[in-house]
Amino acid sequence: MRLFGALRHPDAPRILLLRSDRAWRLPRVVAPDIWVAQADKVGDAFERRLGTRPWLLRQLRFGEHEAVFELELLDPQWSPPPHGRWVGRDGLDRLRLKDEEQRPLLDAYLDALERDDVPPERPPWARPGWLGGVRAWLEREAARLGHAVIAIEQVKQWSISAVLRVRTDGPDLWFKVSAPLPLFVDEAAVTAELAERFPGYVPPPLAVEAEHGWLLFAEFDVVGWGEPLETRCELFRRFAVLQRCSVPLVQDLLAAGCLDRRLGVLESQLDPLFADPVAIARLTTEETSELRRRAPELKQACRRLDAIGLPATLVHGDLHPGNTARLDGELAYFDWTDACIGHPLIDLHSLQWVDDESARSALLDAYVTAWDGAISAEAVELARIVTPLHHAVSYSTIVNSVERSGQSELDATHEFLREALARVRDWPFV
Repeated sequence: MRLFGALRHPDAPRILLLRSDRAWRLPRVVAPDIWVAQADKVGDAFERRLGTRPWLLRQLRFGEHEAVFELELLDPQWSPPPHGRWVGRDGLDRLRLKDEEQRPLLDAYLDALERDDVPPERPPWARPGWLGGVRAWLEREAARLGHAVIAIEQVKQWSISAVLRVRTDGPDLWFKVSAPLPLFVDEAAVTAELAERFPGYVPPPLAVEAEHGWLLFAEFDVVGWGEPLETRCELFRRFAVLQRCSVPLVQDLLAAGCLDRRLGVLESQLDPLFADPVAIARLTTEETSELRRRAPELKQACRRLDAIGLPATLVHGDLHPGNTARLDGELAYFDWTDACIGHPLIDLHSLQWVDDESARSALLDAYVTAWDGAISAEAVELARIVTPLHHAVSYSTIVNSVERSGQSELDATHEFLREALARVRDWPFV
């Protein structure tokens, strides 16, 4: 993938352009298989190109083969190379661009810089200068723990969250902040509450900054997607145990900030979802018509699954190996932005990403067995229809809440709606 960096001048509404033959272009690098939020890889690529490590603020455009990122210059001593120039809006008009198709994007971007036009949806971590306040807090908390901060490194950065690695003179620490979106919990407060109520199942934060929603963790070993099947089976078995432990605490968890996303709530959200022009924008006319025509069946699937009688439980909302850690020899679960009270089987969604049928069956069996016979085959099949509806609501809400330039990062609502349609077509229970 081709990556372009709009590196901001530290004091003026200008960006760096580099001379390329007889034209000018943004700093450009090539990085295969990069994901929009991989701030560490974006930083690595542009550090090699610029000779200084920039700070990734946000993406201006992200496509299948090309991305344009807004970058912040951190080193006040850095100067552009001889073939580089700081260019403002007026200067851009007088230059020939190597990538002329980027001119409308750069025109709009520089216009916004000159007006100091920052939309309210833009999160703090995507704004220049944010790192300074975070650094001061991290240095205080590290000192409280008996360490000094050596370096702060970006790991992940996009519209909904930022993750930093904090290098100290002792162990590494991890920082996270997430966006205050309508269907996101106050992750800092909820994580602290879950860690206290379910010790061993949720990594406890070392520090919480409540006003800004900042979390600081000790470094832990992430399980990841490449683990043996036995470990992944234990992931689902142990999470089922956690869910069962949460049943008598549902009201307390709602009071602590977990969202109410039980099946009755989901059913009430379907008509507004199917009428939302943003949610259906990437469906065909035929798919949209079928979705609305089958709305009664999709609502019936919610009711039928609810009637089976499995209790509402704590739902992670994004359960997979990448959000699982080893903690004192046991598996624990982090990244609780989507924490809610809902149907327990919602958390089986990542099983569809397992290509091997026998492995997928083993993972499901590990989860179901932990419920001691309470989960029927009908419940599993109904959940396969209902679960993508749950996620379609989540992603639709995210896309409608973030800044326009960041919407493509999380524009997956249509994929979940197509998934629900494909499964309700074969539903034998209607």
